[in-house]
Amino acid sequence: MKICIGFAACDDWGKGILEKAFEDILLDEIADKKIYESSGDDAVNEAYDDWEAGNTDAIVVVQPEGCRNMNPAQLRGMDMLLWDGLRMAFVTEGEDVEEQEAMLRETLRREFDIDNPRITDKVDEENLTVYDAILVKDCVAGMNEFMRLTENRGVAYTTGRELICTSPMNEQSLHECIYMAKDILAARKRWDDAHANPLPKLYVDKREDNRRQPKPFPPFNEEQ
Repeated sequence: MKICIGFAACDDWGKGILEKAFEDILLDEIADKKIYESSGDDAVNEAYDDWEAGNTDAIVVVQPEGCRNMNPAQLRGMDMLLWDGLRMAFVTEGEDVEEQEAMLRETLRREFDIDNPRITDKVDEENLTVYDAILVKDCVAGMNEFMRLTENRGVAYTTGRELICTSPMNEQSLHECIYMAKDILAARKRWDDAHANPLPKLYVDKREDNRRQPKPFPPFNEEQ
């Protein structure tokens, strides 16, 4: 599946690593690309408008290393950091933790093909092989631990909305951003197609039906 990705480079650093990445001719086999020449939030807003108009499938936002405020207000959701099977999600300030966990579970099912996701709030290396995602409240501590575990690499992703938008933590992560956007889009399509026309309920509880239906009157006997 070949998709169209909009690339918003917010400064000269971002434009430089985009030029370097596009030297890889294999990327042309994966995605068509649209580059927005504006800088800063203007580039992100132009990319968003293009996606909303149906002209692109996903957006990759390229900003300086360590910058997590990658999206304007209309794109906000739950922030995640991803790398090589490690998925760390950050509770959005002011939001209910249980609702955020439910959103993360839905994300893992729909976007990462995990049927029965296991989530923990403990940032521990031993948990990385046991759990499918880590949900943390302390964003600073969580991010620092993620960067330590991944040697400062990773993909920033914001879930909880239809737009797929990824961002590299450094220039080595840009290719992974593109592959991640493509994989999430494909996973969503599989999930949505599978749940578009669910099968009807095959088992019927007769006792439940009997409770719901009024009992018929006895037949009328003309000899009475």
